[in-house]
Amino acid sequence: MTYDPIEAYVAAWSAGDGAAVAGLLAADGTYEDPSTGGAIAAAQLPGVVARLSAAFPDRVFTTSAVTQGVGRTIVEWTMHGALLGPLHGAPATGRRVALAGVDVLVHGADGLRAVRRHYDARDLAEQAGLTVLVQPGDQGRAHFGYSMRVASGNPRPPGVIALTWIAGADEAEKERIRAHARRNVQDFLAEPGFIAIVTGFTGLRGFTATAWEDEGAMRRGLAGHHATAMRELRQERFVASVWTSVWQPLRVGRLWLRCVACGQLADASADPGSCPACAAALPPRPEFW
Repeated sequence: MTYDPIEAYVAAWSAGDGAAVAGLLAADGTYEDPSTGGAIAAAQLPGVVARLSAAFPDRVFTTSAVTQGVGRTIVEWTMHGALLGPLHGAPATGRRVALAGVDVLVHGADGLRAVRRHYDARDLAEQAGLTVLVQPGDQGRAHFGYSMRVASGNPRPPGVIALTWIAGADEAEKERIRAHARRNVQDFLAEPGFIAIVTGFTGLRGFTATAWEDEGAMRRGLAGHHATAMRELRQERFVASVWTSVWQPLRVGRLWLRCVACGQLADASADPGSCPACAAALPPRPEFW
């Protein structure tokens, strides 16, 4: 059987063998795809393969066409798999994808001089069940980003609200902050006095607005993984800047809910169940936060 470097290349990607993929490149060869932010050295390629393997452990690459040219090969491929691990900081969704792409392989006497992988990163995210936002990063004094709300289902109004912002020094620190935040939220959900959290990022600055029944509930919720994150912040060179605060409400307004039947606003603060104006059943009352 003759050795086919293109077959070996595709098989190595399917097997998640980063060392084998990197071994096909020349010592000073480079690789790039939409996730790498430009060309990277062959020594960094196993990390890219490992991250892809963790996100799509059952992935399989199949080729639909291989075009040989002078000094280069173009491989058209499709990757099939399910998102069962983290992808660029986003959690697993279990959704299956069929991602089409093209690799341009530039050959040299001592191996591949360059590999340029092209695929639609937005298509990958949307197939995997992730939300893709297209918006400016900055516009005048406005800074855009993304946010998330996690609600516990606790129907009580907040007794205290914790406001925090935290800034990472770079993208790596930002991802580290996000990883801590995900662990924190799991602890919060285990605390009966937790109501909800709204969190997000604009650039390298993250923010949280967390609602609790009272300060005791907040202290219990922060006693878990949050304490570990705070120790890292104080003992390591981690986080560029941070500010925390706890607020109590000066005034808690009524919660108004519009009746679907008659269109009138009903005071749903005490969850009356039916519209005072027409006696029709009201929609379920939203949480206060």
